[in-house]
Amino acid sequence: MKSVFPSTREGQFVPMVNSVQGEEPLQVEADFADKDDWTRLLPEWLDAAPNGLASALSFLGDEAIRFYIPAYLAADLMGALRRVDPTFTLVHGFDDMSRDQRVWPRKEETWTGFARARWDGLTQDQATAIVHYLEWRVERDGLDIDHSVAEALAAYWYARAAGLQPDLPTT
Repeated sequence: MKSVFPSTREGQFVPMVNSVQGEEPLQVEADFADKDDWTRLLPEWLDAAPNGLASALSFLGDEAIRFYIPAYLAADLMGALRRVDPTFTLVHGFDDMSRDQRVWPRKEETWTGFARARWDGLTQDQATAIVHYLEWRVERDGLDIDHSVAEALAAYWYARAAGLQPDLPTT
């Protein structure tokens, strides 16, 4: 992870979170505001942020999630996550169940477009690291892991790791 994801960031992400509704996004923003090196984040902290709610991955903005995702993957590879599952964040929008479903019924944005906005900014090497992680999860969890991981790998992640843009909508 450390070889393909920069460990430090310069300045704040704007926006740090993808929502302004409710208290949770504000808590995520406050918790991550001074976290400028993902390699220094403790797995226990990641598994609880913000404030024991374990929901940070749901609220981090696009740039922020691309920066912090390797910390979550490394923590999961160490077996240190109990409440947070980064797999969902990497799969939702690319699996058959959520692909092309609208985020909000009255708006055009789909979960696929939302997911692409998050992950299209990764480099090919970073996408390859994500593929290795997802394949590890399938190998580790076997039949216990939802088949949505295989669907997301086929629909999006394998193409991205090959340096291609998947044939999926961006809205």
